[in-house]
Amino acid sequence: MNQEYDVQLSFEELVHACDNDRQWVVSLIEENAISISGEPHLATFSGYQLARVRRARRLHRDFDASAAAAAITGAITDPRRFMD
Repeated sequence: MNQEYDVQLSFEELVHACDNDRQWVVSLIEENAISISGEPHLATFSGYQLARVRRARRLHRDFDASAAAAAITGAITDPRRFMD
């Protein structure tokens, strides 16, 4: 997707989209479910990253998946991994 047209979220906006669970978002970053440069609270996040975090959050909610399990599942099921 063209980044010029992609949504950009702050860390606080991303946390808000994940039921205000700041530690969950940090855990996903630590598990490399989404990659950032620098500190989470200073980063900006794309719509693609938002979608990955929300999928991981649903896995946690529906199956009590840990951040590590959700990150691995997200990596395995990510359709973009087949685009190279």
